[in-house]
Amino acid sequence: MVQYIRFLRTPQSDVGKKTVDVLAVVSVTTDLGDAFFSEDVELVANVVEANSPHGVLYSQPIRWQASSRALKFTVHCPGKYVSRPVRLHVTAKEADSAYQSLEIPKILDVWSCIFPLSNKQRTDPIVERRIALSNKSVVKMWEETGDSIARHIWDAGLGFLVYFAQALSTSPVDGMSMLAALFKSSKVRRLRVLELGAGCGIVGIALAQLVKCDILLTDLEDAQEILARNIRCASPVAGSTVRSEVLDWASSLDDSSNANYDLILVSDCIYNPDSSLHLVETLRQLATRTPETLILVGYKRRHTEDDLFFARMRKANFDTVETLNIPLPHIDTDQDVDVPTAEFFAYRIRLSPENQR
Repeated sequence: MVQYIRFLRTPQSDVGKKTVDVLAVVSVTTDLGDAFFSEDVELVANVVEANSPHGVLYSQPIRWQASSRALKFTVHCPGKYVSRPVRLHVTAKEADSAYQSLEIPKILDVWSCIFPLSNKQRTDPIVERRIALSNKSVVKMWEETGDSIARHIWDAGLGFLVYFAQALSTSPVDGMSMLAALFKSSKVRRLRVLELGAGCGIVGIALAQLVKCDILLTDLEDAQEILARNIRCASPVAGSTVRSEVLDWASSLDDSSNANYDLILVSDCIYNPDSSLHLVETLRQLATRTPETLILVGYKRRHTEDDLFFARMRKANFDTVETLNIPLPHIDTDQDVDVPTAEFFAYRIRLSPENQR
């Protein structure tokens, strides 16, 4: 499965006689942080200039040991860089080649926010990830370092990036023809896209950087700050717009809203049986207004309770029009008995006679 380098303790700098030391604690773990990487791996901690192109001021190899829970390390920067604004970039050696080939790294690197090389300076509990997309743009995602799982990148979000890349290719595989057709139509007119449960926004923002669209990212109030930050960092293609709004699935949709969508995206949102009940009802209300809307649900199977969502979709008269499994980047280990995949289901609603009048 995909491994994520995470800061357990964000960088802190201490000024010594000859060096400025940067101390941090990281882990190499899954998207939910529920398992740690079971292999040894060589990492690199780079202290880089704060502003692009982020020239490396000092680099130090560090080593993650199999099945560790944490890696504490200190980077000893030359004292001449004291007071310099910098960022700490922790990466695996194979990440550069993955970026060059526009692939998702098997171990996702992490960037701290900017901090000065001054005494006792610790960075804020927020970090950035960067992933190269198929059109060579880079999606930049800020996420929190705390315990919340709502404001992190999840595996299905990475699966969506692969799905988008394949749908935009000259020969899309079976199972994504409807999305590929929508993408072709975006060359003539902007797509109207809604994302439900956007989290930090990687799926919707990546789409806006790939095709011409007006996209609305929705989630609860506590996700709006991270969404706003990531929207400011976005680089949408010419003609695209990105914005966010609060949407609680447990509340009925505003009847005054006449928004019609070509595409609705749902990424890794079906794990909670209680909230999935409200999610299906929200999708039903949206699709009833615009029956031709294509709903694309992507998730990574984690629990048997996930099946409740699909049963509820059938009961709500949604037809599965396409399905596809996307293998996720992974390093073969004893933990991965099967190849980790993101599963995708494309839906359209089948209106009952009384709703067709």
